[in-house]
Amino acid sequence: MRFKSTAVLFVVFLAIAGYVYFTEFHDREGREKQESLKTNAIQVDAKDITDISLAHSGQTITGVKAGEKQWEITAPERIAADSDAWQQLAEGLVAVKRDETVAEDAQDLSVYGLKEPVVQVTAQLKDGKRVGLMIGGDNPKKNGKYAKLIDSNAVFLTAPPWELTFKKTLNDMRDKKIVHFEPDDIDGLTIVAGTTELALEKVTDGWRIRKPVDTAAENDEVNAFLTTMRLANASFPESALDSKTTGLDSPAIRISLRDAKAKTDRVVVVGKAAAADKFYARDLSRDSVFIIEKQIPEKARRPLLIWRDKSIAKTDSQKIDNIEIARGAERIVLSKDGPDWKLADGAKAQEAKIISILGVLLKDKVKDIIDAPKPLQTYRLDQPRLEVIYREGSNEVANLAFGADSKNPEGVYTKNSKTSAIMILSMDAYRNINVTADALRDTVPKPAQ
Repeated sequence: MRFKSTAVLFVVFLAIAGYVYFTEFHDREGREKQESLKTNAIQVDAKDITDISLAHSGQTITGVKAGEKQWEITAPERIAADSDAWQQLAEGLVAVKRDETVAEDAQDLSVYGLKEPVVQVTAQLKDGKRVGLMIGGDNPKKNGKYAKLIDSNAVFLTAPPWELTFKKTLNDMRDKKIVHFEPDDIDGLTIVAGTTELALEKVTDGWRIRKPVDTAAENDEVNAFLTTMRLANASFPESALDSKTTGLDSPAIRISLRDAKAKTDRVVVVGKAAAADKFYARDLSRDSVFIIEKQIPEKARRPLLIWRDKSIAKTDSQKIDNIEIARGAERIVLSKDGPDWKLADGAKAQEAKIISILGVLLKDKVKDIIDAPKPLQTYRLDQPRLEVIYREGSNEVANLAFGADSKNPEGVYTKNSKTSAIMILSMDAYRNINVTADALRDTVPKPAQ
C-alpha cells in the first residue's frame, strides 16, 4: 500500500510540475509578446495591412499589396515597388511604441508640430478599417517625438528613429532592381555591343560560347556576370528623359537573358553615359529609364578571351596514367604505378615535377587564343621543339606541340591536336613541362656511413 501511495503522489507531483512549466515558463514568451504589444501605438498585425500611404515634404506615396509579400506603387504614379521596403514600412508602423502621454485631448496640435506633421502614415486593413500615425516635433528634452493617431487627439511621445523609418522618398520605395530573374532559370545569354555579338548557352557541364566561335566558356566568368546583373541596383533621373537624350533609341549594349522557366527573354539595354561612370539603361519589360553603375557595361564589353575557357585541355588528372615527352630524338615515358610515377627504367619520378607537368593541363591558363591561325610554320609548329602526350590507358587525352616564342603576349605558341586553334602558353608553364629525364629522376641520397 505504501508503494502505491508513493506512486500516486509522484504522478500528482509530475502533473503539478507540468502545469507550472506550461503556465509559468512555456508560455512566458507569448505573455511577454502580449505585454509588449500593449505599448504599441497601433495594435494590429502587419500581415493584415493591404495598403499604405506615406505623406511628408509635400509628397504622398501609396503602395498596395499585390500578393502575400508583393507590393505595387499606385501614387504618384503606377510603378514597380520594392516589396521588401514596403513590407518593412508595414512592420515599422505596427511596431511604433506609445510612450508617455502628454495630452489626452489636445486642441492646439500646432504646439506639438502635429498640425502639419513631419510624417503621416495611414494604412488600410483587410476589414476596411483605416489606421494611421502622425509624427510631429521634438519634445524639449530632444529624447522623443510628439505623435498621435489619426482618429484621436491624444498626444504621446515616441522614441526615435521612427521619423527616419517613415521619411522615405519615391526612389527609396520603388523597385531598384535592374532586372528580375533567378540564375538557375537562365539557360542563355546574349550580349550585343556595337558590331560584336557574344552568345552563350548553358549545357550539361556548364556554359558554352556559340558566337562568335563555338567553344567552352569560363563558367565562373559567366556566373559572376549573371550575379552582377541580379544584384545591381539602379538609381533614377530626377525628370523624364526622351530616348534620344538617353541613347536608348539606339542602345550601345543589348543584354538578353533567356529565362527557361518563364519561357521569355529578359532584356536590358544600355545607352549613353549619364555621368562619370554611370549609364542610362532600361529593362524592356518596364517603361522606366534608370541609371546604372559602370560595372555592367564594362563587363559586357570585355574581350572574348575573358569569357572563354582558357584551359589547354579538359581532363581529370586522377585518370591520367601515362605521359610522354618528346624533344627531338629524346623520348621520356612516365607511367603511373600506384601512387607513384616511374620512368621507363623503373626509377621513381619526383612528385613535385609530375604535379607541375599535370598542372599545365589542370590549372595553367593560356594567355591568348588564335582561332584563325596562319600556317603552322609561322609559329614553328610544323616542326615543334617539344611534344607532350597525356594518356588515360590507351586513350590520348591531349597531344600538345610547342613551337616558337611569342612576343606579345610573351609566351610559347602551343597547339592541342584536338583543336585547330593556336594558344599562347606562359613561359613559366612551358619551363615546367620542358624537363629532362635526369631532372625528373627522384635521387634518394645514400645513408651516411
